[in-house]
Amino acid sequence: MNEWLGKRFACACGQNHEIPIRRIVIESNALTDVVSYVKETGYGEVTLVADANTYGVAGEKLRSLLEENQVKVGVSLIRENGMGGVAADEEAIVQLMLDTSMTSKVLLAVGAGTIHDIVRFVSHRTGRPFLSVLTAPSVDGFASVGAPLIVCGFKQTIPCSSPEAIFADLSILAAAPQAMIAAGVGDMLGKHTSLADWSLGCVLLDEHYCELSARLTLEAVELCTAHLEEIAQRTELGLRRLMEGLILSGLSMLLVGHSRPASGAERHLSHYWEMVLLQQRRRALLHGAKVGVATVLMAEAIIAENASAMGVDARALQVRIAARWGDVLDIARGVPAPEQLAAWLAAVQGPVTPDQLGVEPALVEASLQDALFVRNRFTILRLQRLL
Repeated sequence: MNEWLGKRFACACGQNHEIPIRRIVIESNALTDVVSYVKETGYGEVTLVADANTYGVAGEKLRSLLEENQVKVGVSLIRENGMGGVAADEEAIVQLMLDTSMTSKVLLAVGAGTIHDIVRFVSHRTGRPFLSVLTAPSVDGFASVGAPLIVCGFKQTIPCSSPEAIFADLSILAAAPQAMIAAGVGDMLGKHTSLADWSLGCVLLDEHYCELSARLTLEAVELCTAHLEEIAQRTELGLRRLMEGLILSGLSMLLVGHSRPASGAERHLSHYWEMVLLQQRRRALLHGAKVGVATVLMAEAIIAENASAMGVDARALQVRIAARWGDVLDIARGVPAPEQLAAWLAAVQGPVTPDQLGVEPALVEASLQDALFVRNRFTILRLQRLL
């Protein structure tokens, strides 16, 4: 991945791409590399952002190491909400804004996806850089610019900025809960359906498509599926490959400046479920766990469309879809079978079905009907409405 860092170049897709991230470290004892980087860049005062769990896992040690090296450290411990979890919402954002000293030079996101979403937004709005210090390999958005936030009870992805550097301490990742490791795999498996959705948008709506970004995304997910046994066993190699896949997927989004390569209908279902659970004041589910289950559902939907297409009268379709139907079927055939996706999830002890997540059949049915409105993107859910 290092060959992409700090590069700006013209791509065959017609766009100029840039990776502003300066450094990525995936090693044991990477916390010491954080301290070295902070000293090297001259950040004399930092704000360390964590929650109660991630502060105990890595934040406290990192604070001690920084202070031993004469770095002034302010700490913002993001409080739990009324459902007993930490959420990337208005309350957390305001807390971090209030906790951040006017003289602080950089924010340190010590945690997983939610902490990063909060820090990413505040970093962007305050004009401060932020460093990513990972505590679990649970999501793929660490390197990206989008911050999925809950605003007035609704999920919105807001363009912000990428981290200046990323540090993943393998010894810390090895101690992460199995559910979070499985969530990372689930998030990666979602690339199969998100890439299919992006291809549909290109074929049917002439949406911009970057072959380089798509290839990097596919390589990222294949890096993980090729090492599932090692990931399940929490070996250093397995966690390194999972982390590399997650970050590489984030870089693919960073290249094109949006989440299209790695976010399709499977994430629309995930966000829909999250918003409903929030309205019902139920505890949030791990993002990657929801994405993994939703990916199996979307793969089933793609296969259903593939099979039913054999008897579809092209005259009943919109002209453009009818003209490109062969391409649509080729895209559908490129998605792994639901049984294969389910087997990959089960291999890392991840949930496979909605009921294993605690998502009721009525909510699943509602999401299959309405999740297409979560974001204005063409996906298999929108194609189904047109058939």
